[in-house]
Amino acid sequence: MNNTPEDFKVSLIAPVRDEEASIRPFLQALLKQKFSPDEIILTDGGSTDKTKEIIKEFIAQGHVIRLLEDAEAYPGRARNLAIQASRNEWIALVDAGTLVEADWLDKLIGKAASDPEAKVILGTYQPILTNFFKEGLALTYVAPAQLIEGRWFRGPSTASMMLQKGVWETLGKFPEDLRACEDLLFFERLKRSDFVIRYAADALVRWHIQDDLAAVFRKFRAYSQHTLKARLGRTWHLALAKMYAIGAVFLLLAMAHHWSWFLLIVAALFWRTQRSIQARKASLTLKHRIGIHTYLLVAGLLLCIDVAALCGALDYYKSR
Repeated sequence: MNNTPEDFKVSLIAPVRDEEASIRPFLQALLKQKFSPDEIILTDGGSTDKTKEIIKEFIAQGHVIRLLEDAEAYPGRARNLAIQASRNEWIALVDAGTLVEADWLDKLIGKAASDPEAKVILGTYQPILTNFFKEGLALTYVAPAQLIEGRWFRGPSTASMMLQKGVWETLGKFPEDLRACEDLLFFERLKRSDFVIRYAADALVRWHIQDDLAAVFRKFRAYSQHTLKARLGRTWHLALAKMYAIGAVFLLLAMAHHWSWFLLIVAALFWRTQRSIQARKASLTLKHRIGIHTYLLVAGLLLCIDVAALCGALDYYKSR
């Protein structure tokens, strides 16, 4: 016998840190959900701006928001603290810096209610693209999406999901010593488990993508360092090392033999750029036509991310 949505009580949790610019619309979107969560628990990981003050304003207005504080908590620890403090079996996870569609939680609950065996419901997310630069970023590194039941699905992601607390406990919770990749490790354990997973491709969260090159560089430098710390270097760094080793050989041949060898490096970069754009463009809502200017931007961003990955790797080995 299926449950009904009215049978569900859900705790909605999110880690926050230095979200002053986006925390108000984020909370307003959570409070406008068609299905209201039983409680909203936010864990602040050491904000130095006005994030906590703004959250406390909402609490003072009587909203069902609880604020936990833990200085310097990484996202994994922040989520663990919030889930541990929750009073319900079903936990909805979302990330700060997003805008949650009004029916997001309702869609997640609807999928869970239709299948009593489901223990994990995965929603999806879409980047908010307001200019050409952000479109280039999305074509460069936003995860490709796949069609599920006629809808684009991008995930799994802690920015859009719901699970039972028992799943979180059984899988060993989120790693707490990583600034990034803690979710990847959690999802790897989930993939190997026997828990029933269902997809709600219509449960949508919109994500504010970075809007400047420096922020992108910082993001991927930190991501690179913590990818190695999580022992996931084979999925990224090894591939980069092989690619640049081949590029170095072509460069040496261009210098020692003939300049035309350099054209192979250019061709390889074009192929990589083409592959990135083709894998992502269908699932994105783009306002600008894809042309040579798009290819130049994406190629430049790919190289920027490669440099950030190198710097992050150096950071990792220096810290050992």
